[in-house]
Amino acid sequence: MLSLGLHAQANCQPCRPIKLVLCTKRMTKLLILYGAEASGKLTIAREIASLTNLKLFHNHVSIDVGRVLFDYGDERFNDLVWKVRLAVLESAAKNNLPGVIFTWAYSHPEFQPLLDNLLATVSPYGVEVLYVYVKCSQNELERRVTNDDRKEAGKAHTVEILHKQQRAKNHVVIPNTDSFIVDSTDLPPHEVARMIVSEFRLCEVGT
Repeated sequence: MLSLGLHAQANCQPCRPIKLVLCTKRMTKLLILYGAEASGKLTIAREIASLTNLKLFHNHVSIDVGRVLFDYGDERFNDLVWKVRLAVLESAAKNNLPGVIFTWAYSHPEFQPLLDNLLATVSPYGVEVLYVYVKCSQNELERRVTNDDRKEAGKAHTVEILHKQQRAKNHVVIPNTDSFIVDSTDLPPHEVARMIVSEFRLCEVGT
């Protein structure tokens, strides 16, 4: 069953066509799409990017850069990954791009300092930060995690790895954010994307 979020729970009909609302303010938007591994973040983000003029910067782009030089998990790897992420997001803000979608398997509280650093980097440019928490049932996570495309992309791709990640992380709504919560368990990605586009009044392509 669809679970909608903290500020948009009622009066939403997910199966009804949603008219995209043109943006009225020229400001770089940072849409942080976060949730557990295999919850559908990247698939939804791609759909949002196809509907809007926001650029997609998913977290594995920076991870792939880090792996060029260092082993996954090495302190130097982590440092490089975050330097890449901050450089890309600051560049988008500095150049007044319409916006960026950033996917992230955020875990609380250990990732809070990383988020604080990210916000400190983009806030001087007047960036509007939007948060979407993607939920998904455990059964569906375990089904999705074994998809072939996840292995090809270097993501967690077995139930065992998923369980290991779940033991190590705490995937919750980020405190003190007005996060929009969507449950991707039973909805197709394009419907979830349309709900997010409508909720935040993101710009249509070409505007």
